[in-house]
Amino acid sequence: MRAGRAIGGTLLAMAAVLLAAASISWSPEVTVHLRDAAGAPASGAYVRYHYEGSILNFVDSLDYVARGSVVTRADAEGRAIVPGRLHVRSPLRLTLPPRVFVDRVYVPRLHNAVGPIPPFSLTQPGVVEVEPGYRVTMYDVSGDPVLWERSLDQLYDFIRGSIEGRAPMADPRDGSAALVRELIDHLRAEQAALLARHRDARRVRPDEPPWVTPEQRAEWREQVDANLAREPLWGPVIERTRDRRLEQLERLEARLR
Repeated sequence: MRAGRAIGGTLLAMAAVLLAAASISWSPEVTVHLRDAAGAPASGAYVRYHYEGSILNFVDSLDYVARGSVVTRADAEGRAIVPGRLHVRSPLRLTLPPRVFVDRVYVPRLHNAVGPIPPFSLTQPGVVEVEPGYRVTMYDVSGDPVLWERSLDQLYDFIRGSIEGRAPMADPRDGSAALVRELIDHLRAEQAALLARHRDARRVRPDEPPWVTPEQRAEWREQVDANLAREPLWGPVIERTRDRRLEQLERLEARLR
């Protein structure tokens, strides 16, 4: 009898351990290190992150959001801290532990928003360099209207994703909503600054995209040149894009009230 009870107790303990392993995990603290091209800390940068995991099945693995996004800011040393977090998952489905996912980074003084930020190396010339361990170098893109316009797209996605994206804010009361309101103000100011600086700049033909085949090259150039002939300056393009974003921003801002 005693041996049977001991075996039963051991089996229950093993089951409890297996249940805990299948449903409880810990994500350690992560620090995103941000600096500019001169090596100075990108203090005050905005960072959005969330947690993702994978559901395993016999066909394919599917990602799931373990927690909605959080918006935070970097300190004076350019460090944005993602605190450690305990995750509890349902043991009724086979899942992998959630991992942190850095969605977007925005540095106002560099007019630069990028994302997502991987934990491995990544280089976008003149925009961002990522070294392993979330060590991120951001460049000032305001001298190039193409890069600045792309940055504004990223900043808009930063805002939209925080409000109604795949991983909206987990708890707006944690301060994320107030920071998103600041980002909306930043986007409006960025659009005005882009227009003021590059309104009269001439547009130039971009590099050919990699998907253009030699047979398609002449047609692609003809289409691009026709577009440049219709709108040779950046002003009308910026204004049209700005007006569309402003309308969308008003809708998103209303959801924060």
